[in-house]
Amino acid sequence: MNKKKLGILGGMGPEATEILYKKIIEKTAVSGDRDHLDILIYSHATIPDRTEAILNGRQEELWDILSQDVKMLKGAGCEYLAVPCNTCHFFADRFDECMDGRFINMIEETAAYTAARGFKKVGIMATDGTVKNDMYGRALRKHGVDVVYPDPDAQSKVMSIIYDEIKAGEKGDKHKFMDAAASLRNKGCEAVVLACTELSVFNVNYELNSDYYIDALSVVTKACIEKCGGEYLF
Repeated sequence: MNKKKLGILGGMGPEATEILYKKIIEKTAVSGDRDHLDILIYSHATIPDRTEAILNGRQEELWDILSQDVKMLKGAGCEYLAVPCNTCHFFADRFDECMDGRFINMIEETAAYTAARGFKKVGIMATDGTVKNDMYGRALRKHGVDVVYPDPDAQSKVMSIIYDEIKAGEKGDKHKFMDAAASLRNKGCEAVVLACTELSVFNVNYELNSDYYIDALSVVTKACIEKCGGEYLF
């Protein structure tokens, strides 16, 4: 199979983008450099905050910027697109249209993976933008998986970890994280989806239990490799 060039629209945040690239390198089966994928990364770190824009009615302003970025990557020969920002998947259908059906949808990939693991009820840890738009809920329910979102107190802890800690270059408060996760476990969740790539950074920092925590960034890594013609290293 001929390999396809992958475009990564990143910078949301930059560390998550770095982790996705590193995961793709580490999980591609290779015997030399030429077995790796060709990847073009645009780390657009100065783009407006996705949650703020979506929750305050500035979606079209944000999309105008994103669409130009996608056109740039596509114009540079990228045949597939990945966006390591869950909240940005608010625009998933538009990304897919711009890429002629070759947008690698992290939320849909994670929903399918979660269902394939046999989970019937999962918790979602994500930004307010992702939660309030029920992005994971809509995707998971199509696969017969029930979704539980954190209560307001737990959600405020999740947002604090994402914005006050990880995005500020800190490691993240594990006690705060575990408090939020415990509230989901107490509601009968069989697993928790790390549905924000800043929480994927947190996962790298603390090496959470992969039997219980489903990392969306890890799931989309496999999809990127396989869709672009690489061999995924299990």
